[in-house]
Amino acid sequence: MRILLLLRGAPGCGKSTWIEKNGLKPYALSADNLRLLCQSPIMQVDGTEGISQENDRVTWKTLFDLLEVRMQKGEFTVIDATNSKTSEMNGYRELCNLYRYRMYCVDFTDIPIEEVKRRNAGREVLKRVPEKVIDKMYARFASQKIPSGIKVIKPDELDMIWMKMIDLSEYKKIHHIGDIHGCNTVLQRYLSDHGGIKDDEFYIFVGDYIDRGIENAEVVKFLISMKDKKNVLMLEGNHERWLWLYANDCTGNSKEFETITKPALDEAQVNKKEIRKLYRKFGQCAFYKYGANVYLVTHAGLSTIPQNLSFVATDQMIKGVGGYNDFEKIAETFYHTTPDHYYQIHGHRNTKQMPTMVNDRVFNLQGNVEFGGCLRCVQVDKDGIHIIETKNNVFKTLKIQKEQTAADSSVADVIAALRSSTYIQEKKFGNISSFNFTRKAFYGGVWDKQTMKARGLYLDTVKGKVVARAYDKFFNVNEHRDTKFDMLQYNLQFPVTAYVKENGFLGIVSYDEYKDSLFICSKSMIESEHVNWLKDMLNERVSSDNILKMKEYIKEHNVSFVFECIDMKHDPHIIEYPENKLVLLDIVYNQINFVKYEYDDMCHVANLFGLTHKEKAYEIANWQEFYDWYYNVLKEDYQYKGNHMEGFVIEDSAGYMVKLKLAYYHFWKFMRAVAHETLNKGYMKKTSALTTSTANEFYAWVRELYNMEDIDRVPRDICTLRRLFYKMKEVIT
Repeated sequence: MRILLLLRGAPGCGKSTWIEKNGLKPYALSADNLRLLCQSPIMQVDGTEGISQENDRVTWKTLFDLLEVRMQKGEFTVIDATNSKTSEMNGYRELCNLYRYRMYCVDFTDIPIEEVKRRNAGREVLKRVPEKVIDKMYARFASQKIPSGIKVIKPDELDMIWMKMIDLSEYKKIHHIGDIHGCNTVLQRYLSDHGGIKDDEFYIFVGDYIDRGIENAEVVKFLISMKDKKNVLMLEGNHERWLWLYANDCTGNSKEFETITKPALDEAQVNKKEIRKLYRKFGQCAFYKYGANVYLVTHAGLSTIPQNLSFVATDQMIKGVGGYNDFEKIAETFYHTTPDHYYQIHGHRNTKQMPTMVNDRVFNLQGNVEFGGCLRCVQVDKDGIHIIETKNNVFKTLKIQKEQTAADSSVADVIAALRSSTYIQEKKFGNISSFNFTRKAFYGGVWDKQTMKARGLYLDTVKGKVVARAYDKFFNVNEHRDTKFDMLQYNLQFPVTAYVKENGFLGIVSYDEYKDSLFICSKSMIESEHVNWLKDMLNERVSSDNILKMKEYIKEHNVSFVFECIDMKHDPHIIEYPENKLVLLDIVYNQINFVKYEYDDMCHVANLFGLTHKEKAYEIANWQEFYDWYYNVLKEDYQYKGNHMEGFVIEDSAGYMVKLKLAYYHFWKFMRAVAHETLNKGYMKKTSALTTSTANEFYAWVRELYNMEDIDRVPRDICTLRRLFYKMKEVIT
């Protein structure tokens, strides 16, 4: 928890012994230990060894850097140093104010100087200091005081700093209110249904008050009005840090907050000073007794109740123990490791859409309220535990592909909008132009209506027509805020279908009315190596008669055929195929709004022209099935029908699409970059990124290739390199 413990006393006063006696060594930062890391023991003029004081600048900088890392996580921390200077302690106090720490000083200075000198003389030689150092320290203790705001305790008063269980049995009822996420209407309805805020009842809010909902300002204003009530405890959730940054005129890295919540707060003119006051009121957990039962309440859930809760980092209370999807295991562990009268209540994570009662003694208050779910609340009173779920009817839909208007804008308007964007590149081919988002848009994550549309889009800028098109931009799992894994349970409409994602380059085939021929292009070019390879593959795999029929079909139906082109001779990617492959992915209507054929219809057309079409791999009925499937296919040894693959394209029942790339693909894509860097320079800079034995063995093997006399003959594509690498390993074994 957010507790900083300064020790103040001269060398030899017993600080380190006291730390050992009280089991605090795992939580202590020691200046002397850091001095020894900077420099080994030095020989002194009397022939003994001592700790050098010459590296104090590095020592103290390192100590404060480590302390700040710990404070960012809310770790309980002890500073094992003399802390004789007021200026030193003021430095700690500033950090405590920033990270909302309670600060204590354990004062050893009342030990008589003669006793300290006696103890010093009995210390091991390495830690012994000259008596003049002790004299100097005591002179400082007398003249330099402990700053205000730091509570001073004696060594035998340590017990007073720990978090202790409180007794709330005097209240008629305890309300535990789940994640609100900017949903004020449903919150007020719950409170109104139960008589409003009553003085003889206690209210615990579990955190995540903002973001995702559409009433963020209203929620914040309400919390501000409640912050000073003695019977209201608001816990801190993981979204509240954006409030703190906002209130201090800083910018966070949450696009949700910056683009939606922040403008709402600005428009409502919520006072930033009041937000800072509110934030300082947020608690880390609630640990209380009610009647014969004991309750632990955190934002995200702990796996057990340790002997001393103060040793648990605030970060774990806010983000939860384990991974985001481990909450079910956490509940099970809590059930088996705590007494039968202990209960836990938390929110934050519920990726499996479990009910409020996870087991007999653990309750999950994350009810998807922001997506039209329920505000989950648990009430505790003399009669027991009661679950109350209040349906939210004020929410928005986050599906980014569903936010587009039903009616197309005119193509002329679209062209004007595309050309006005600095994040879109136009390439002109006579009357026809291709429009694609730039690298700056991709790496900067600049996704709006124009950049998402500009992906393999060919427009006749004279006639105002769509000539050819592929997909609107869609994202990998965890690439975009709406495709974060924990968001998919809200954004996917089940059932969903997973299609095999082939590993090649995209090709588009449409109709060219100026030449009365097929319009064949890549995502941005109509003349390039890739376009020629696509043409060659079409001619090899489709009869001339079918090509003519295909042209007439495309012309008549005004569509584009979107292909994945796997060319193992000219353009091998990450996944190795036994032969070249041309796969029809979809048939897309040539219009501004993205609309494509249903899968069965696309397959029927593919069969008409002898085309190979994409493969439907899985049909998944609900979130629980999806959850289990997702973690199964992400295993390192997963293969689809005995083969490695790039991944899947997941499409829900409303047409929403997201990509999932698998572990094997990610690993060898990274190793391709390693190989290219090593074959160019003979080494790679960041070898720390090589975290597996295969990665290190492959890197060492590629370094040997670099030393070959005829380096120019060494293949560069990862498929060939990987094959040769494994062949080498077979020979060795």
